[in-house]
Amino acid sequence: MLAHGAGGSVMTNFGQLIDTLSDTRTLIGVNYPGSGATPPDPDALRLDVLADSVVQAAVDAGFDRFPILGLSLGTAVAVTAAARHPDRVTGLLLTVGLARADEQLRLVVDTWTALVDAGNLRALAAYLVSLASPKVLGALDRAAADEAIAAQLATYPDGGADQARLAAAVDIVDICGEITVPTVVFAAGQDRIVLAETTRRLAAAIPGAKLIDYPDAGHIFTPDEAKVWIADIADFLREHRL
Repeated sequence: MLAHGAGGSVMTNFGQLIDTLSDTRTLIGVNYPGSGATPPDPDALRLDVLADSVVQAAVDAGFDRFPILGLSLGTAVAVTAAARHPDRVTGLLLTVGLARADEQLRLVVDTWTALVDAGNLRALAAYLVSLASPKVLGALDRAAADEAIAAQLATYPDGGADQARLAAAVDIVDICGEITVPTVVFAAGQDRIVLAETTRRLAAAIPGAKLIDYPDAGHIFTPDEAKVWIADIADFLREHRL
């Protein structure tokens, strides 16, 4: 199961992974309200509701037990699902995630939502591009930056701001200690949305969790970084027979 991040969707967050692993694994994702073809519904943007929807989608597809891969906000969804459905969730793979929102994330969301409230989505797209890792930003010229902004604007979902508000309110520290399934946490050392230290604290809060650190990566991985991430995911799934 795939649990995407705030302002993303299953395809925008996991497209490369789906292209790489779909020949050998069944991958199922649920777009949150306001992403993909799912209509906006701010009342349904709660961790328990999203977690239950991810689990129900797997059950509806004929799978009784399954691991969950979560990214950013999706890590909180995945942990919540494991706590609420311990008979279903067999493992957790948590990427650039958090147990409790930090001030970096809250400041990002404050700016994000202010730009949405002002109706300036192009400025929002530019702002989100500016949060890439220094390595990515350093490789951009003006034309490439404009292209990245246009791509961000084209994929921005209607429910992005509401999803971001949920991310800024995350606090699942108490339930992290309840997790008993095999867990791996992937931290990005140059993350400018969720502090790398915050992701490391998520790993520390889950008993027995394995931490894999990508020192040069930002919140959104480059294609080359994603290749390493996908290989590490496949290794973890094989190691634990998930």
